[in-house]
Amino acid sequence: AGAGAGGAGAAAEPVPVRVRRLKWGEDAFPLETLGLGRPPDVLLAVDVVYGREERVWSALVETLVALSCEGTLVLMAHGNGAAPGVHSMGGRFYEMAADHFEAASLPADAEHPGCQIHCLVRRPPPESRRG
Repeated sequence: AGAGAGGAGAAAEPVPVRVRRLKWGEDAFPLETLGLGRPPDVLLAVDVVYGREERVWSALVETLVALSCEGTLVLMAHGNGAAPGVHSMGGRFYEMAADHFEAASLPADAEHPGCQIHCLVRRPPPESRRG
């Protein structure tokens, strides 16, 4: 017997890929700019926390907050060029992000020791955390 529609073994429908330009901190409505009706469940960010400019990191945090909601998972991969402290989940970027996200680090891969993968999960808004 074959699998029914949507059942195990059913072929997934292709999803169109779209590309949109988004400048961190400069777009008041990034979800609309990206054509999203709601925050995604997962955001992927690779090699985005580098240099030493706090205004850039602040704009990145602002944009991640605008693109997420409670429970959104942000996967961040940091390579050898990451900003000071980032590999150990320290430094100003993570200090700024701490108001909005819980953070954890995945164990480093022995084959790729220069790559760190961090998981950030969006916290509930401050008004809902009061008890």
